[in-house]
Parts: sequence; C-alpha cells; structure tokens
Amino acid sequence: MIDSIIFDFDGVIVDSVHIKTEAFIALYSTYPDHIKNKVKLHHLENTGISRYKKIYFYQKYLIQENYSEDTINHLAEKFSDIVVAKVIDSKYVPGAYEFIKNNHEKIDLHIATGTPQGEIELILTKRNIVQFFKSIYGTPLSKTEIIRKVLKKYNYNENKVLFIGDAMSDYIGANNNNIRFLGRVESGADSIFPTDQIIVNDLHKLKDFLKTL
Repeated sequence: MIDSIIFDFDGVIVDSVHIKTEAFIALYSTYPDHIKNKVKLHHLENTGISRYKKIYFYQKYLIQENYSEDTINHLAEKFSDIVVAKVIDSKYVPGAYEFIKNNHEKIDLHIATGTPQGEIELILTKRNIVQFFKSIYGTPLSKTEIIRKVLKKYNYNENKVLFIGDAMSDYIGANNNNIRFLGRVESGADSIFPTDQIIVNDLHKLKDFLKTL
C-alpha cells in the first residue's frame, strides 16, 4: 500500500509543458530560427529542470552573451510574466484533479516541481488546490533533494512512496532515492523513459494502479 505520492506539476497535474516551451522561445524571439529551435529542443529534453539553469545555458553556450546573475534573473522574471497566468488557466491532465480531490485525505500528497517556490505556491493557490497537498517544493531544490527532504521530514518508508513525473529529472530523482516511479507520457507522444518503465497517458486509472503496488 502506498502511503504518499509525490507529483511533478507541469505535464502531470496540468497540461502546461507547451506553455513553457512557447515562453522559452518567446524569450529568444529576436534571434535566428536555428537558435530558437535549439532552445526548444533543449527545453523539451530537460523538462523539470530549473529555468535559471536553462537560461544560463542558453546565454552562455547558445547565444554566447551576458550570463550574469542579474541578466539571468531578469530573463527569468520575463519568463514568469509570460507563463504564470497561462498555467493558472491551463487544463488538468485528465483524471488528475479528481484523484487529488478524492484521495488527499487517504494518501499524503506532495508537489515536487522545477517551478520556483513562490510561483508554484501562487499557482496552486489560484487554482484552489493548495490545500490538498501536505508539502509543496519548487526550485532552487532539485528533484533528488526534494524527494530526500520529504522522505526525511515525514519519515516515510521509501517502499511506500510513489513519484509521478513526466521528465527524466523526475525519473532520476525517484531512482536516486529508491522510491517507486510512474511515468506520465502524453497520448501519442514517444516515451522518454526506459522500455521497462510503467507509463500512463493520464491519471484516470491511478487509483486502480495503486492497488497493484
């Protein structure tokens, strides 16, 4: 029996990955197409990673321009201005809201996301689901650090904790902490996970899946 589920947010609870993809491209809209394409590809291959790390990489290695802390923070603020309202209004992954609402009193639910701490708290509050989660963690902590923190703080048996994520950073974080992992892959998309990894397209049957653990 699972005692706790740790959810990633974008692409697991809400369908918002495309919003952030478009926002990264918008940050570099004045650059040539090959730069924008590289930004898009890098983001999609590194979902779940802090935007600050991504912007640092783009500034230093892709466009080879100013990558000072002030510049990165300024671009990250522009990124936030683009995405927050859209993420608040984005659709839920099918089955996610129903599961969270109906099961938060039976299973401890947590959030581990690459979104900055203050921003994810605002988004969850505006969506009126913040009360369903026992803890909420965003960057600057990594997924590995967040999971470790949750396991220690709540003294969970690692065999009774499930992480649900859509990115390799989620998969790696779960494996680094020896907890179970369930991958969410959008219907019609190719899985990025190892071939033996169990995946789902939505969360409609999550309750049934938990019974198999």
